[in-house]
Amino acid sequence: MKVIISLITFNCLKYTKLCINNIKCSFPHEILVIDNGSTDGTVEWLRTQNVTLIENGQNLGYPYAHNTIYDYAWGYGDDTLLILLSNDMLPLPNAFDALIKASDGSDASIISGDTVASPVYCARYPEDRRFFAGGDTIAVGAKGYTSWSSGPHYNLIEETAKEFADIAISKLTTSLHVDELVKVDSFFPPGHRLYRKSYFDAVGYLDANFYPVYSADLDYSMRASLVGQNVYVALSSVCLEFWSRCLYENIVKVKDIRRDDYYREKWGLQAVGFAGPEYSGWRVPFNGNPPSKFDGYDTSQVKISSREGEIERIKQQMVSNIIGRVDLSISKSMDNKNV
Repeated sequence: MKVIISLITFNCLKYTKLCINNIKCSFPHEILVIDNGSTDGTVEWLRTQNVTLIENGQNLGYPYAHNTIYDYAWGYGDDTLLILLSNDMLPLPNAFDALIKASDGSDASIISGDTVASPVYCARYPEDRRFFAGGDTIAVGAKGYTSWSSGPHYNLIEETAKEFADIAISKLTTSLHVDELVKVDSFFPPGHRLYRKSYFDAVGYLDANFYPVYSADLDYSMRASLVGQNVYVALSSVCLEFWSRCLYENIVKVKDIRRDDYYREKWGLQAVGFAGPEYSGWRVPFNGNPPSKFDGYDTSQVKISSREGEIERIKQQMVSNIIGRVDLSISKSMDNKNV
């Protein structure tokens, strides 16, 4: 059985270092990294590590990189276990071993680990706010939405990042006493997940029309829900998640569009909710019915079965007038929600 641990990088080397150095604390599985054109020394550092590195040379977006991971992983055979995480995650030492152990006793096609978001961590251990740029001024929401903002408050201070990692891992490991696999109704599992090929066979590739990132995973979750792919969570597998800091920190030009326009086009006008003028979230599923047929989408199987034309669609998105900005109105409305 082949196990691949994979992540996608685009700048923010300090987080990638923390992530990969702690992945190496697990049993030595192959580490696959897809780099989307980093310019901050990330690629040069990765070349010195014992990882499999695929360089895209430019930011082709999360969906394209994710699909490249799929192609690579399933090339090893149907029994491959693929673990995906973000490069702004700090895995606890047993995080991936716990996922693999959970998969041994289950036929679940997707098993998620649990996450502790940095705002939640800062609420739990306020003395450790000193490691972040916001220090004692950090405002922590119950679900930590403040870390989605483009402000600097949750930026980890690079000079003390390793010290923080050691302290955080020690505290979180001490508080971890759960060894359980539970089925959840959530359409979208936490940030690090173990996939079997059967999940991919049912759901297919990510939709490259969601270049560069947001809504692609929610679209994927919608499709998964329509084909009955249940999510299980291994509560003993934990990562600390800095939660989208790699989108908002140290990037010269952020290309972050929550593709509400295309998501509504694909799934219906009610697929993205608004409470008055405020954004209230994507609805998955919003009505439980398969979408109407559109180009490139196999409605009978509820999946995208081919990468044909993927690059062309991404190039179109690159030059469209909605790319190249952060939708601060959405970020702000999420920041202000204390739910």
